[in-house]
Amino acid sequence: MKAHDPQVTRALDATAKLLGRKLALGGEDAETAWSVVSRLKPGIPRVGIRDLDRRPFGEEERDFLKEVADLMLNDIVASDESLALEQRLRLLEKENVELSMKNRALAELSSRDALTGLFNRWYVLEKIEAEMNRCLRHGSPMSLLILDIDNFRRINETHGHVTGDQVLQTVGRMLRESCRIYDIPGRYGGEEFCLMLPETSVEKTMQVAERLRQRVAEAHVAAGDGMLRITASIGLAGLESVPDEAIFGATALVERADRALGTAKDRGRNRVEAWSAAVAPRPSDVEA
Repeated sequence: MKAHDPQVTRALDATAKLLGRKLALGGEDAETAWSVVSRLKPGIPRVGIRDLDRRPFGEEERDFLKEVADLMLNDIVASDESLALEQRLRLLEKENVELSMKNRALAELSSRDALTGLFNRWYVLEKIEAEMNRCLRHGSPMSLLILDIDNFRRINETHGHVTGDQVLQTVGRMLRESCRIYDIPGRYGGEEFCLMLPETSVEKTMQVAERLRQRVAEAHVAAGDGMLRITASIGLAGLESVPDEAIFGATALVERADRALGTAKDRGRNRVEAWSAAVAPRPSDVEA
């Protein structure tokens, strides 16, 4: 076997890259769980391919490697066959990359809110849970703020849902522009938005929230022949040390921020409040 043949070597390297394995030529006598051999041709040594880490091949990998080994064998007889092998491997690698890109694009789309382009509620909750676990392991801070557009129901009733959507898009854009690259902004539901800030204390989050509140209050949204002024209330909660509670997860942190939001509503709206043990439960009769 021409193990030194550059076309055979390139084919083996491309195959190893495609499968994410360490492959080598050898083991032509008998197949094992981690090796395959080409078909038998009279008077020609068989081609064997084995995994250097001795990881067993799956059924699909084994079928593909047998095809590769057969093509390598043909290359010993006719160099034209090796060109077909390289072309097939390039095509398979291209198809693999394209499929991976499509899957990433679909995953990205499924995690986004269609109206604002922000992450949706379920994606944010998943990221909050992961970040909380990381913070509890390393003792680092993180914070979450929830923003609610004041009197949004009245905006829809007075100006219509088209204007309401424009308000949501405006606030969503402001939230996105207020983020660092590793923050997670989301539309939590209806007129509520959220922002998870890794490695950020409650004190610093209060500053971010206050700047965001001011930006919203200074915004103007077109409504018919005039311009609409809007305001927002913000509640926030943080995780800066391991809590005393036996069970503490994403839902509990969201609930703390939501209770702080309720306090901001109670105290006149268009303000920022942070959670504390003294914060009362959010009342159900306060108009959002």
